[in-house]
Amino acid sequence: MLVSPAAAVAAPVLVTGASGFIGRHLALRLLRQGRPLRLLVRDAQRLDPELRGGAEVLHGDLRDPASLAPAVRDCAALFHCAGNVATWDRWPAYREANVDGVANLLRAVATAGGAAPARIVHLSTVDVYGYPRRPADERAPCDGGAFGYGRSKAQGEALLRERASAMGLSWCVLRPTNVMGPHSPFIERIGAELQRGLMLLVDGGRADCGFLYVDNLVDCMLWAETSPEAHQAVFNVRDPASVSWRRFVHDLRSGIDGQGHVLVLPQVLAEAGAQLLQGAHRLLRLRGEPLLHPLLVRMFGRTCGHDIARLRQAGAPLGAVPYEQAMQRSREWFLQRQSEA
Repeated sequence: MLVSPAAAVAAPVLVTGASGFIGRHLALRLLRQGRPLRLLVRDAQRLDPELRGGAEVLHGDLRDPASLAPAVRDCAALFHCAGNVATWDRWPAYREANVDGVANLLRAVATAGGAAPARIVHLSTVDVYGYPRRPADERAPCDGGAFGYGRSKAQGEALLRERASAMGLSWCVLRPTNVMGPHSPFIERIGAELQRGLMLLVDGGRADCGFLYVDNLVDCMLWAETSPEAHQAVFNVRDPASVSWRRFVHDLRSGIDGQGHVLVLPQVLAEAGAQLLQGAHRLLRLRGEPLLHPLLVRMFGRTCGHDIARLRQAGAPLGAVPYEQAMQRSREWFLQRQSEA
């Protein structure tokens, strides 16, 4: 077990997944607020250096229930950000991280002894709706649809809601849309294609991209930790501004002087091409992710701008960093990363 520095006297806040994109931003915010902070990670070397130096770092793995007990014991609150967020993977890998991992974490809370967290904030996704044609609110069916990632996240959050409630724990489930900002896989991947590769727009990029700046998501996560309105509640989370994929791609491309090509396809052709490429990829047993597959077509061709009326009514902080500023920060980070490569 790696611990640095010694545990603080006050009960720490636990963050899982702090070596990932969202968990990193959340953990840094908590640390800079002076909160006692505990991080559960598989590889401490992947953490931001500031976190390695300022937080209590415990080694653990969601696949190993015994390794989780020291992390969950006597924590003030638990932010569960860890998970498999790959756009291309096999069902067993999704299930292991996003369903079994949640079960193991709750089992550790139940058996670790000491005080249980005052609230669990569980990071889910709007992918649980399975890419419907119209914006969904929290009452919509949420089985994840045709894709393994969405199905696994739907099952994981359902398990958390049921078991945490049975254990008498307070919980809140947040379903973010597409989270952007420095270190975002969206900014890194799409930026790389716009700079020198090929980017797809489906149906002219008319669909809402569900833009959510990472700092605005962190605001909502911290609100969910303490708000009475968040007790045993589920919320969609996105920024208030509606941003199409066309606008997003244009603004990112122009700001990084992108020389890549943008291919515009109607939905039916994009779907057919994705099925063909996916089938060939599997038939040939190729490694990595296909250039195009159905999940990507649905993401870019159907709305990700889901309804946030419930979040508004609950009084959560929304959109403190406006779209223009968020995009500028994202472009600056991408260009800096490219210059350091």
